[in-house]
Amino acid sequence: MSEKESQNPEIKKIKDFVNDKRFDDAANIIALYLGDSTEVNYLDRLEDVIETLLLLHGGRTVLRFLIEQLIIDIPSILENLSKRDSVLRYSFLLLLKSLCENECELFLPYSEDLLSSDDPNVREADLQLLIFMAGGDKKIDDESLIKNIAKLLSDTQEFVIEKAIQALKAIGRNTPSLVTKIITSYSKEHPEDENLKNAVDSILKAIVTVEKIEEIVEEEEKVTLTEEEKLEREEAEIVDKELELKRKELEIKKKKLEIEEKEKAIEEKMIKEKEKTLKIKENLIEQESKIPQTQEDIPKKVIKKMKKEEEAIIDKAIELKKKDLEIKKKKLELELKEQEIEEIAIQEKEKTLKMKEELLEKETELSQVELELKQKKIREKEQKILEDELQNADESLDRLAKKGENDKEAN
Repeated sequence: MSEKESQNPEIKKIKDFVNDKRFDDAANIIALYLGDSTEVNYLDRLEDVIETLLLLHGGRTVLRFLIEQLIIDIPSILENLSKRDSVLRYSFLLLLKSLCENECELFLPYSEDLLSSDDPNVREADLQLLIFMAGGDKKIDDESLIKNIAKLLSDTQEFVIEKAIQALKAIGRNTPSLVTKIITSYSKEHPEDENLKNAVDSILKAIVTVEKIEEIVEEEEKVTLTEEEKLEREEAEIVDKELELKRKELEIKKKKLEIEEKEKAIEEKMIKEKEKTLKIKENLIEQESKIPQTQEDIPKKVIKKMKKEEEAIIDKAIELKKKDLEIKKKKLELELKEQEIEEIAIQEKEKTLKMKEELLEKETELSQVELELKQKKIREKEQKILEDELQNADESLDRLAKKGENDKEAN
């Protein structure tokens, strides 16, 4: 048993639980262990816990859980550390180094708020954590966060500015184009600040090598190409939709023709059925003229046959009516679909026209800017010519005045 374990039996329990993969029990013991601490020994106990967990297989899982559940509250710890001496603060930050490098996502959510702390020591501590995070595998590309770091280049405290420079250099090694864009933009907003300009130059020299410049240029070209590709893709989509609408129109026409053919076939059947009915009626009339008119004299077999034929005719008439109603229903459905397709086509055309209008507006704006620039240049040239003429006139007058004086003296 080590000296630390003999002095703190809780540390031994924590080790045993983690080794046995009883992570929940380990977290509970740590919560109690830290909860029983005083203001004096809290940081010592916290250091013991972190050191122990970082050395154990599975310890990072427990530590991650403790930070996620705010049992170990990093922001409040940093606020606390700001009240202590700097040696203690830096030793604690070094303890978090490997955790920052490997578990970056645990600390990033708190970083932006800590950067805006009123305490310069907290701002510096947070920047140091960001330097550790930038040294890990995860790329820091949060534009809002980098902008807040850039603002600290104008901090009131020199040591915070130095740490902000280090942080931007560390982040910029993996995201040079983003950091370059943000810090140059921030520097342009404060052109009178020489210290800021020097700090920005220092960062750019550290992160912008020849290779990085090529990368930045390529990325800017990619952005431009992407915008052009977007327009091309949108145009291609519109063309595809127009082709799709045309295809649907052809399908609808095809269905209409098929329905018309079916209607004709049904009409032909109806005509044939009517012809059969008329023929039967003619036969019946002929039979009626040949046989007695009283029903009693008509044979029962003939009566049954006639009834069956009449019922069959009625059934066929009903069936034909049903089919006629179904055809009308389908016609209405097709008309509704056609209207929907026409509405969609109109909407797509409106979108296309809107896009074209926007493009024309942009082109008009560019043309206007170009005209204004040309007019400005013309005005500047005219002003220059006028100034030159005035200067020549002044010089001529001076010469004439001198000549007059010389003439007087000679006389």
